[in-house]
Amino acid sequence: MPSPRTRSDALVFFGSTGDLAFKQVFPALQALVRRGRLDLPIVAVGRKDLEVDDLRARAKESIEKSGTFDAPAFARLAALIRYVKVDYDDASTFVQIREALGSAKHPLHYVALPPEVFEQVATNLAKAGLNEGARLSLEKPFGNDQASARALSESLHRYFPEEAIFRIDHYIAKESVENLIYFRAANPLIEASLQREYVETVEITMAEAFGVKGRARFYDAVGAVRDVVQNHLLEVVACLTMELPSEKGYVGLRAERGRLLAKVRVLSAGDVVRGQARGYQNDDGVANGSTTETFAALRVFVDSPRWQGVPFFIRTGKSLPVTATEARIRWKRRDRPVLQDESAPEPNYVRFRLGPDDVIAIGANVKRDGERMVGERKELVLRRSVPEETKPYERLIGDALDGDPTMFADRVAVEESWRVVDPVVGKGQVFTYEPGSWGPVEASRIQPEGGWANPT
Repeated sequence: MPSPRTRSDALVFFGSTGDLAFKQVFPALQALVRRGRLDLPIVAVGRKDLEVDDLRARAKESIEKSGTFDAPAFARLAALIRYVKVDYDDASTFVQIREALGSAKHPLHYVALPPEVFEQVATNLAKAGLNEGARLSLEKPFGNDQASARALSESLHRYFPEEAIFRIDHYIAKESVENLIYFRAANPLIEASLQREYVETVEITMAEAFGVKGRARFYDAVGAVRDVVQNHLLEVVACLTMELPSEKGYVGLRAERGRLLAKVRVLSAGDVVRGQARGYQNDDGVANGSTTETFAALRVFVDSPRWQGVPFFIRTGKSLPVTATEARIRWKRRDRPVLQDESAPEPNYVRFRLGPDDVIAIGANVKRDGERMVGERKELVLRRSVPEETKPYERLIGDALDGDPTMFADRVAVEESWRVVDPVVGKGQVFTYEPGSWGPVEASRIQPEGGWANPT
């Protein structure tokens, strides 16, 4: 395989005619070309019988719909694209990929396909000799539980070493999520307070105002816990709470994320409330009588010396009042005799808005004007920005081409996160909630003292 510093010399793009390619990948490829990070052959692979000009037209439509079309950059992108039709059940068709690669020796195989074909694609790549010196990048979900994730890794390792496998969780590559780690490391005052002596609770909400948006068939087989808790939201927990690595580079970051996830306590039935939006079962692709959850509230504990006993409350759902993701660390309330407030001041907090915009804010108490020692809550906004200019897929594809695994989930993190959620996936009663609400009323049994802080 190429060394970590060897840049890939071609991109093989499986799933080039799919929905993910249309919505995310083609705009990301144009952005990489525009920034000068992509100037190598792109072998687009699919089952459909297409001419290369058909695929180029689809790529153009995709980028135009994203609102980012750049004529000179797209012309350079289109010139890089070639198309190969393959049959995933016929390994002999993969020889055409080898021919399309020409002299390339270190391709990145980016697989934007359903996970059930990951192993088959890897096997056929190996039969065609396309695994030697190559990297393999795979979309989530990586397995359906810990056992299947472990089995998939072991199967892939027959053809690709662990350091050549890049498991995509696009959430880790968000600028706002990466800033969680930077903010902690660059501000010792904040970092020193992130421990059980000072922290009351941690809340993470990932709310979506829309439903399954044409993903019903996929979503009904997955549900909210598998779709975003096992990967996105547990990774956010890891970034908020892991020990900061003492060494530079990706090795320490990935190792600390994995070590933290290994300390997350396995969920039990009492730690989860599941909900389903009224009307969800009317969507095409949803099974009759489906008990798949579109909402989940969870209580998580991290059994490490720093975080022992601090409850982490995670909430996610479709058809909620807003689309926003936010993490909030709430410090313990302190009652000081010198203060004359009728009750103790509101607890301090630090709030991270992770999307769609990017905000870091601190909630603090200040004295009101007057003679008495009473105060009021103020919020100091430290950072407020529009959605990141560098989108996650641009970052991830570019980093995979460069051989930089920092923002990718490794095997340990994936398997540990499955360990946490496995006992509750698909288990327990599902409560109905009204679209536009904050979930079923039954979810009130899993919430911070005083209730959730709803993103607005």
